[in-house]
Amino acid sequence: MRETDLTLEIIGKGNSLAPFSARECSQTLSPISQDILRRTINGVLVSVGHRGHQKFQSTISCKDKAPPAFEGMWKGTRLKVGCLQPMTQIVSAQSKKVQLEREALSLHLYEQSGKAWPIDSPQDRWVSIPQNFPGGFLTYRPVLIMIVKNYTFETDEWGLTVGWKLELEEE
Repeated sequence: MRETDLTLEIIGKGNSLAPFSARECSQTLSPISQDILRRTINGVLVSVGHRGHQKFQSTISCKDKAPPAFEGMWKGTRLKVGCLQPMTQIVSAQSKKVQLEREALSLHLYEQSGKAWPIDSPQDRWVSIPQNFPGGFLTYRPVLIMIVKNYTFETDEWGLTVGWKLELEEE
């Protein structure tokens, strides 16, 4: 039995989630403010940011019985994060293939009514959409290469819990 869907791999070292260190975790995922909004000569507001700079920041927090294996992990350490937070995109009825923005850990295709459709694993982040799909949504949990910005531990001796919080930014 897996304790969590979250995966945290310290690149070059391996999985950092020790047993009983990552149950009931929560994750926030938010865009990093890199885009600059400007008005055109006609007064239309447009983004002049570069698409390659569209990255995420994330905070993962958890309270459990043991700490994760963060020994030797410092600010700037690279992590491969299998996110808890899913991403969803619209899939039109005319779509034959959909490209994911990020690598996927898990993948689900649903029509507007909520009915699930079978789907194959992506090939180079391209997902083939079944024929006769009436349109709906593709939901996946992204895998992100992230850099450690900060982390904290907290221990409640009498409550027998260890809490931790990890702040990350996409590479």
